[in-house]
Amino acid sequence: MISAEAIAQHKAQATQPLPQPVPEPPLRPSVLKRRARRALWFGARMVLSFIFWEVLMARLIGKARVEQTRIKRLVRLAARFRALAVDLGGVWIKLGQFLSSRVDLLPPEVIAELSGLQDAVPPEPTPIMLARIERELGRPIHSVFEEFDPEPVAAASFGQVYLAVLRSEFVPVQNGKPPTPQRVVVKVQRPHMEAIVRTDLQSLRTIVGWLKLYEPIRRRANLDALVQEFADVVFEELDYLREAQNAETFNRNFLRDPGVRVPRVYHALTTKHVIVLKNVEDIKITDFEGLASAGVSRREVARKLFETYLEQVFTHGFFHADPHPGNLFVQPLDIETARAWRVPIGEGRPFRLTYVDFGMMGRLPPNFVQELREFIIAVTLKDAHRWTLSAQRLGFFLPDADLARVEQAIAQLFDRFWGVALNDLSNVEFEEMYRFGLEFRDLLSTLPFQIPQNVLYLGRAANILAGMLTALDPDFNPWQALQPFAQQAEQQQQLSQRTVSTVINEGARLLRQAVQLPGQSEAFFSRALSGQLEVRAQLSPSSTNDLRRIERSVERLTWALVFTALLMSGTLLLINNLAWVGAVALTLAAVVLVRLLMRS
Repeated sequence: MISAEAIAQHKAQATQPLPQPVPEPPLRPSVLKRRARRALWFGARMVLSFIFWEVLMARLIGKARVEQTRIKRLVRLAARFRALAVDLGGVWIKLGQFLSSRVDLLPPEVIAELSGLQDAVPPEPTPIMLARIERELGRPIHSVFEEFDPEPVAAASFGQVYLAVLRSEFVPVQNGKPPTPQRVVVKVQRPHMEAIVRTDLQSLRTIVGWLKLYEPIRRRANLDALVQEFADVVFEELDYLREAQNAETFNRNFLRDPGVRVPRVYHALTTKHVIVLKNVEDIKITDFEGLASAGVSRREVARKLFETYLEQVFTHGFFHADPHPGNLFVQPLDIETARAWRVPIGEGRPFRLTYVDFGMMGRLPPNFVQELREFIIAVTLKDAHRWTLSAQRLGFFLPDADLARVEQAIAQLFDRFWGVALNDLSNVEFEEMYRFGLEFRDLLSTLPFQIPQNVLYLGRAANILAGMLTALDPDFNPWQALQPFAQQAEQQQQLSQRTVSTVINEGARLLRQAVQLPGQSEAFFSRALSGQLEVRAQLSPSSTNDLRRIERSVERLTWALVFTALLMSGTLLLINNLAWVGAVALTLAAVVLVRLLMRS
């Protein structure tokens, strides 16, 4: 929520007279059409630029020369997208914020250009937002709040946040004590957001449809599924009633952990577009000076944050998908309070970790969570074979991936980087990575990896979390932190494999095989003696890939011949004054050229 410093800064403004609420203007259809045109024009320029440089120019001047200027082009593209997102807002701000956290996909220069979107959203006029609050709550502002600061303390892509003091009659009774006015935050959604989001998502789907025409992108990920997952979470974030439910679910999940705190939601004052929550006057998790002055150990905060995320993902399958510093706070406690609340006391002053803003939450199905456990166990055991099989079941590899080659690469990565602190991974020597690239250049050139569904927001949360853990504790070692969890998961897995039902099922399987074996043996020898035995062989993955490359080369050669024939025919027809027939031939030549480039 809002820190004590922000409260002190805005306290004087809270007693000022509020501006007169003004009804929001109607949303004209022309506004939505103009948004869609601007977004689609940007997408079209992006796609055409990509085709020009990465397909056409790569063939004309070579891939090496194209790669030399790629970073500069991406930075310029990111700058144009940032300007578009700030101007349009809506989904584009959210998409930019998501991309700015994908350090695994984008170079640091692009991340730096997009990172400004985290705090670049201009606020809506307060009179319009006041009118929206009064309409949603069905009563005047002054009848609900004793004080209300007209200046928003936060402006996000979908809503704005105001500080206020809630009247005592709206505060629930606790422990028989008479209620008193409470400091709260009021989050209100911007006008017409649902219509704007639908328009933006339709434009995004159209741009993704253009990107899917390029086969290397299409085979890398199920773009339609990823966009749908993005859309589902966006629409969920627009529903503040759902956010209130998420907060309650998250709170129930951590009822047995006194070291985790969730702010109270005032359900009587919460609607689909307005939510009122108790303000958290704690220390922002990245306020390192505040943590030091309070005597709280940053190392302990990092450990607690990591452990709570392990529990969210692997126990609950329900995790906070937006763990940026504005959504995490630290509440210092004195020793007596910590003992009374049974908060663990470790290094430094005891504390509670506070989560806020539950609009963006991730959900994982039980079978996916179980496979993630296997994935983590393989990492902690440095078992490359087990890791590869688990990653395949999770959907991280394309169907034609050479798993044996992947396993060799992972084994080398484990040998070199297992046990290295997060902060040291960025200091790896270039020559070392270059040698690795040379040894496994066949994998890096074909990139047999894809982005599976269900990991879009999990990956985003993990990336943000990694940066925050490193900032809190530069020596944080995830390998060591994972050991207790992985050992416990391995023990549970072994116990589950030894259950009576498993033994009975395995015995039944062996019995069926024993009964079927004589008949199968007789059939095998009968076919062999009569000359009817067939032997089938299957090419290795590398041979299959070679054949596919030859097939694609032949296909490209065929289309190149068709393009040349149409181009020459069209030119000859134009020279001989058969303009319309020549134009048709040249048009077909252009279509074939585009197909040839997109299939490359």
